[in-house]
Amino acid sequence: MFLPVGNHDGGGDGAAVELPAEIEELSLGSTGVLEDRLSALPDDILRSILLRLSSTTSAARTSVLSRRWRGLWAQLPEIHFPFPSNPAAVGPALAATAAGPALRLLHVACRDDAGAEAWLRTAAGRLVAGGELYFYNRTPGQERANVGALSWQCLTLQLPCFETAARVWLRLGFVDLELPLAGVFSRLTELRLEHVNLDSESESESELGNMVSSPRCPVLRELCISIARGLDSLCIISETLERLELNMLNGLKELTINAPMLRALNVVACFTRRKPVAAIYASRLELLWWSDAFDPSFVVFSEMPNLQQLTTFPIPVYGRINFRLLQDSVMLLQHFPVVSQLDLILNYQRDLNKYKYLMGIITRLPNINILSLWLETKGHAIAASVFHLLSICPGVRKLKVTLRDDLKVDAPCTSICACCEQQNWCTSYTLDILEEVEIHNFRESNHDFAFLGMLLDVSTEIKKMTVTLHHLASPSELLLSLGNLGSCFEIKYDTSEVSYEPPSSLFPGTPDDQCD
Repeated sequence: MFLPVGNHDGGGDGAAVELPAEIEELSLGSTGVLEDRLSALPDDILRSILLRLSSTTSAARTSVLSRRWRGLWAQLPEIHFPFPSNPAAVGPALAATAAGPALRLLHVACRDDAGAEAWLRTAAGRLVAGGELYFYNRTPGQERANVGALSWQCLTLQLPCFETAARVWLRLGFVDLELPLAGVFSRLTELRLEHVNLDSESESESELGNMVSSPRCPVLRELCISIARGLDSLCIISETLERLELNMLNGLKELTINAPMLRALNVVACFTRRKPVAAIYASRLELLWWSDAFDPSFVVFSEMPNLQQLTTFPIPVYGRINFRLLQDSVMLLQHFPVVSQLDLILNYQRDLNKYKYLMGIITRLPNINILSLWLETKGHAIAASVFHLLSICPGVRKLKVTLRDDLKVDAPCTSICACCEQQNWCTSYTLDILEEVEIHNFRESNHDFAFLGMLLDVSTEIKKMTVTLHHLASPSELLLSLGNLGSCFEIKYDTSEVSYEPPSSLFPGTPDDQCD
């Protein structure tokens, strides 16, 4: 069944909407004649139907169906304006729903919302205790991918205090942000603040640290600050914070974190152009992703007896010997004596003739049980780099190797390539503790089989080996013959084109991330 949708005055797109079979059945009387039985349903059922629509705009359009539907959308506890909504509609929607219930969710994703400050202030007073706010503002500066001198930097947004919200996610398009100087975010448990400019001359940096610390955020558990400018220093003192992510805080010079309940910390590219100065006091930390500059003379970590997982900046297998971030990663790896799981990303250059083999710089790793490697090989051999790491951490019981090549672009290199000259990994030792191996995106190249064969030769205690084929590869007779090893060897066929991305964020993505 189809119903025309348009304005009462004949405007609108005049499109026809197909009703689902269940609704059509409700709309037909016993004689099969079309009746408005749907409108006879109780208000709470009609509101639940409206909540399943994609946007508040769609819900409001149902007012044209009959008088029974008019105004029902204004009684909903949620407002949705998905990307790319008209920002001018947000304020009127809040006004139209003012007599309705308090909002449990407000979701706005739009372009160039210069009037956001007014409706954000209104929303702060409308959210129910435990409510959620998501605001994505895409500005012309973002579309030009210009984080520098943006025309929108002349726009200033004064953030209100969200006293009742439990979750606030703001991606503001690099507007100048003024933080609230007073007020307590008494119910806020999660805050994500992304794409903002903080004016260092107005002391916004100290205001940010004060705002997210315990006196003003007494129950905050999760905090993400990503791609922010103008932040010279940041000091966070929180008794409740459990997850913290700091990503690309351009200009950051000094970082202090005192969070006794913190369990996961991710710091990415905040100090990459300068010596880091940081003090991290987090005695319960279990996961540390430090993809950034590191110098033990200027970065202080408290004792972390519960540390389970460590990740560093991506490591170049070949490169220039004076690459500073490689030296920093080496010092970080040597800083922690014991870690349950070590995650490393190894990057190869496409043309190795211009560079030197750098893995020999890594001479010591923590005592670990699980070694997870993501290798962007550009078609080169992996055995030398992997076996070098295994040789300096003989206690590894589980090895996970993920090959991240694009078979359409990264064809295997030739036998005269520099990667084939590194043969120090051959049969010089035995892996008598390694029990489990996972290899993802196996390409069936000669390089891959050479690595697999050597691994089987030197490992005496493997109880389980799983090889997942690249989605463009087909199992060869050689690979299938390895199935004769018994139940410990398993071949999986990946047809879903899963990329097996390395860990990059502590926080899950949102539907608005697709707008970027």
